[in-house]
Amino acid sequence: MKRVAMGLALAMAASAFAGHANTINKTGFVGVNKTQSAQSLGHSKLVFTALGDYTFGNDMFKPDGDFAYPLEYAPSKQKAEVANFNGISAYVGLAIGLLDYFDIGVTLPVFYDQFNGNTVCSDVEVNSGACNGAPLNATKKGYIGNVTASLKARAPIPADVPIDFAAFFRYSFKTSKNTKQGLWIREPEYIAKETGFALAYGTAKSVMTVGAALTFDLSKIDVMPLLVHVNGGYRMSMDKAYLSFPFASAALEFYVLDFLSFFGEFYMDIQTEDFVWNVAKYNLAEKLDMKQVTGGAVFHLPIGLDIQLGASVYVGNDNYVHFAKVLQNEENISAMGVTATKTRVNPQLALFGGLTWSGFLAPQDRDGDGVADSDDRCPDDYGHRLNGGCPMGNPDSDEDGICDAWVSEKGMLDEFRNVCEGIDQCPTEKGNNSNGCPSDDPDPDKDGVCDSWVSQKGQLDQFKEICEGIDQCPAEAGTLVNNGCPEDNPDPDGDGLCSPWVTDKNKLDQYTGVCKGYDMCPGEAGAAGNKGCPWDDPDSDGDGVCDEWVVQKKLGYYFEKAAEDEALAKEWFISKSCKGLDKCPLEHGVPSYDGCPLPDPDLDKDGVCDAWVTEKNMFNLYEGVCAGLDRCPAEAGDDGFGCPKKKAEKLEGLTFKSGKATISSNAKRILKDVAKKLKEDEAYKDLKIVIQGHTDNRGKAKKNLKLSQNRAKAVMKQLTKFGVAKNRIKSIGLGSTCPVDDNSTAEGRENNRRIEMHFVTPENDGMKCESNYVGD
Repeated sequence: MKRVAMGLALAMAASAFAGHANTINKTGFVGVNKTQSAQSLGHSKLVFTALGDYTFGNDMFKPDGDFAYPLEYAPSKQKAEVANFNGISAYVGLAIGLLDYFDIGVTLPVFYDQFNGNTVCSDVEVNSGACNGAPLNATKKGYIGNVTASLKARAPIPADVPIDFAAFFRYSFKTSKNTKQGLWIREPEYIAKETGFALAYGTAKSVMTVGAALTFDLSKIDVMPLLVHVNGGYRMSMDKAYLSFPFASAALEFYVLDFLSFFGEFYMDIQTEDFVWNVAKYNLAEKLDMKQVTGGAVFHLPIGLDIQLGASVYVGNDNYVHFAKVLQNEENISAMGVTATKTRVNPQLALFGGLTWSGFLAPQDRDGDGVADSDDRCPDDYGHRLNGGCPMGNPDSDEDGICDAWVSEKGMLDEFRNVCEGIDQCPTEKGNNSNGCPSDDPDPDKDGVCDSWVSQKGQLDQFKEICEGIDQCPAEAGTLVNNGCPEDNPDPDGDGLCSPWVTDKNKLDQYTGVCKGYDMCPGEAGAAGNKGCPWDDPDSDGDGVCDEWVVQKKLGYYFEKAAEDEALAKEWFISKSCKGLDKCPLEHGVPSYDGCPLPDPDLDKDGVCDAWVTEKNMFNLYEGVCAGLDRCPAEAGDDGFGCPKKKAEKLEGLTFKSGKATISSNAKRILKDVAKKLKEDEAYKDLKIVIQGHTDNRGKAKKNLKLSQNRAKAVMKQLTKFGVAKNRIKSIGLGSTCPVDDNSTAEGRENNRRIEMHFVTPENDGMKCESNYVGD
């Protein structure tokens, strides 16, 4: 007993350091109300629970039709109301977490019902003996329900992952009594399917529950302090006379402050089998709709005590079961029990609340660094015991193999012996001395010859990979042979031509194989063909076409081939290639236009290319910009050849005898001139034409139409005889349908009798009337 007391005292003390406050549900596990969280209590966490529901009112017990009373006890002919009902369901339990993955617990329910069961019998019924006027017995009844053992197992998912999964198992044992039962049926599995016999506080047989829980903790990804729980499972009665069914729930928890959270829950039992005891007599096969929404607030006090307050609301359909047998107890000794006319499991409104307490029996170490949270200055960060549980810094911040001073100060040199040693006097600079400080540069002029201090300090061997010898000229790069001093370079620009001093000092023979000739530009590498000087820019406007000097110096071959021959480019010191002769060296152009910029391919912007595009065969370059050959490049046109669309031309002087289509001699002369124009005039010679014949409205329309067709065809034939290509010309007669003047006057009719020449364009085939006259 003494050990138990000490363990509880330790748990009370540890609860003040419990970290994140978890809400506890009615089974003593992490969760809300009836919903399980997939998170675990934590190793050695002990939990005590006292949670429950309180409901009042008479909505669960109703009369129906001819049964104008909620309750009837047949053996004594009693009919009673249910007034001022009060029902309490309390769940008292304890649970403990093991190894951060398992929770085990036990819960004992305690139930109490109270109501007024006054008679509803009339005086006539009482006096006739048909109804007993006495109040109903056993209207105040309380007792324990069936004790339940619970187990939850969490999947081994890392703590920083926002998703948890767990499986849970519950098994109830008979602790209730058949002779101590109340009115409110607490669970649907307490009702016998075929007899309607209901043990409101629990049946004699066990009930096994299996389920799974999934939890999303959005606080782990720094979104918000919100947890989402989803449950599903199956409750199975060990007695087949009672219901078994699936269930599901979903819940949200929101932590507003460290000491305050809110939750909301939707819970439903899903009845898959009908109650059938009323089928034979009343043809009633019934199901309950068991949906409930619960909301509440939880106050998390620092000592591990939580206060929960909330309410549950029934949200199912208006489903009841008829004539269930309730209130089995010593007072109502008949096996039939009291018949409830209409009843259900869920009250319309129930208040929810209670207390839970939790604390750890063993010291906690949240970050797993071996330092108890109570002693850990950084309980959420993996650290070291010698640093109060906080993370250590880098023992060798400049990574030179010499330990920073704090390593020695904390007595941890041996602990970090595989990383560093000694004490670094220059912890922010990577050094190469035993004190961790950097040495001076042993060869600042980078000529491979050591400065004198290296030898004086006996460090030649230390820097043998960098330099050797003693530099007599430490400020100038030289050679080892010359003790670090520079020699005159016969070819400083490396172009194979000797600097002038080689010739001046008559040392050309001395440097045979190194250089030759006379370099006019000793500071810049150049080709021998340019006396050792670099080439001028061969393509100053950058269009790939060579400037004139390249051609004048007969270097075009080399500058063109340098683009594909790397060896030649290197030999001739050519860094920029080109080809051809640029006729516009100051303007960026195109090679195909001799290096000059291309002119506008369509000056008049009519979509037909100017002549030079055809001449230089550049249609593919301007695809989508223009096409064809523009015969009128100075003016925009829409006739398909770049010229303005020609209006229809009346063939003046071309007349026929009345009703005839014969071409007169005078008409032939006129048509000969027209044919010449169509064949030779640049503006006409590629155009396709349509000859239209027209008459006045005298005579029959059909005859006029035929006459106009014959006259137009005669003109067309005459033009082809004069050399106009047949594929360029068509004819059509429109009769009197296309007047240009008033047919009521002689002058107007004369104007309407005409032959017109129309010009075909992509938009107009020339076969339609184009008169704007609207008088007739």
